[in-house]
Amino acid sequence: MSVDLEWWFQQATVRVGELWIPGRQAESTLARYTKQLFCLTHHADYPYCFLGSATGISYDGKYFMAWCRHQTRDYAPDDVTIPVEGGKTIISGEQYLFVTPTEVNRDEDYTDLCAMQFVPERYGVGNLAADFFSIRTDELWRGDDAPLFVFGYPTALRRVDYEEPHVHVTQVVTSARYLGPSNATYLHRVALQRTQTFPLDGLSGGPVYHLSKNKKGFFIGLAGISVRGGGELLYFLDARFLVEMLRKQSSG
Repeated sequence: MSVDLEWWFQQATVRVGELWIPGRQAESTLARYTKQLFCLTHHADYPYCFLGSATGISYDGKYFMAWCRHQTRDYAPDDVTIPVEGGKTIISGEQYLFVTPTEVNRDEDYTDLCAMQFVPERYGVGNLAADFFSIRTDELWRGDDAPLFVFGYPTALRRVDYEEPHVHVTQVVTSARYLGPSNATYLHRVALQRTQTFPLDGLSGGPVYHLSKNKKGFFIGLAGISVRGGGELLYFLDARFLVEMLRKQSSG
């Protein structure tokens, strides 16, 4: 699909979930679904470790935060938290979901994907459910040439001051051009089209969205979750695999 993005951001309306918004508000609307991971260290002087991005999604009436297992390999699931209420509060999830590596799949990137289930009404945080992007399976990316957008928290753009204490993190969004599937199952390659240069460390776990159009107009759907990258090349796992993982692992 060919879209004049400059015109679209200024003139068009787009649907995000069930909400129709001006195109110019798409970035700020989508930003709330990308979180900086806070891992609890249980160290008195350095209580937190910041390990990249995570993506909030809702599917089939349930709420999940997805990221990559390599980001938090040294931490127990209960010690992986996300900030809410403008960063004033951090919360952890209730059920940890992942794909068990086997002899067959242990070299596949998709075993790196994991998720934590949250039950918003149990935290006493107002409108917490609004921090999770609502997935519609008929609007997941289908591997076409739709414009793509990558969100995340680069490590190089983060400043931490434990004495104040103060944490300053910078969320970025950049467009990307689809290059095709990789040799690994469910894994895709994109070339970033950005104006700001920074190392890609920290983007793992962040979302990749697509801009598409149906009979009702433009909409934004989930394309996948970033797993790794370098230079201008980023790899992401297909959102269709994520949904299948959530459906199987959370059904019990």
